[in-house]
Amino acid sequence: MKDNKKQSEGELFIADYLRSENIRFEIEKKIVNLSEDTKSFRSADFYLSDYDVYIEFYGRWNHSKAERERYREKKNIYSINKVPCVYLYPENLGIIDYCFSKRFVEVLVKKNKKKELFKYRLKRLILDRGSLFFWIFLSFIILFFGNINYKESQSLIILLIGVILFQLYRFFIGYKRFFLSTEYYR
Repeated sequence: MKDNKKQSEGELFIADYLRSENIRFEIEKKIVNLSEDTKSFRSADFYLSDYDVYIEFYGRWNHSKAERERYREKKNIYSINKVPCVYLYPENLGIIDYCFSKRFVEVLVKKNKKKELFKYRLKRLILDRGSLFFWIFLSFIILFFGNINYKESQSLIILLIGVILFQLYRFFIGYKRFFLSTEYYR
């Protein structure tokens, strides 16, 4: 927690979002030994240990010029030290999935974390399209191992083949969405 202070509503919202996306995180992760920094350490709002990426929520960005300057200094220190960080602002919370995903992918690409990028995209694909594997599996089981009279059950067979084809189509659309139709996946 922040020096015995409670997390802000924005930070709680981000934590809930990360949990909903099954992304493990630590709160208030200390970053020590940063060069050109006047402070002995910095605390990042979140640390995503599976990806080695930090998240900073600039919740007080719109409060004052002094707050914005403090955030800019922190961002500059992170940049100098090549700390991989996703920056989120209050206005991003309404479109958190889009903003976080886009910036997270940008950070992973910039830091050349291909394995982590693939892992994240695959996780998104499975969360988004996971049920299709169940329907494909179930259809194959019924089609090949079910007690079906193939001459009398043509409509059932057509239905099962239709289910399989539709689920494969859904998989392709999800694959395209998370892997192919983006400039960040290489």
